[in-house]
Amino acid sequence: MSGAGKKVADVAFKASRTIDWEGMAKVLVTDEARREFSNLRRAFDEVNTQLQTKFSQVNLPITFLLNLCMSLDLHRH
Repeated sequence: MSGAGKKVADVAFKASRTIDWEGMAKVLVTDEARREFSNLRRAFDEVNTQLQTKFSQVNLPITFLLNLCMSLDLHRH
């Protein structure tokens, strides 16, 4: 995984853990506010999942190639 990609994925993951969704939901007064908040949370979770998926897929081929080179002892040449 590239440095920038890993950083984006890490920030998104940490943000999802630090948001107090239940606490914020408790202070909403109207049904419309609750619906909008629910839409916001759903969108945030979807983007976060897409970021995690995208940047985790980038890592697979690189890891495979590095392991292959190391097993063939190509990294020393």
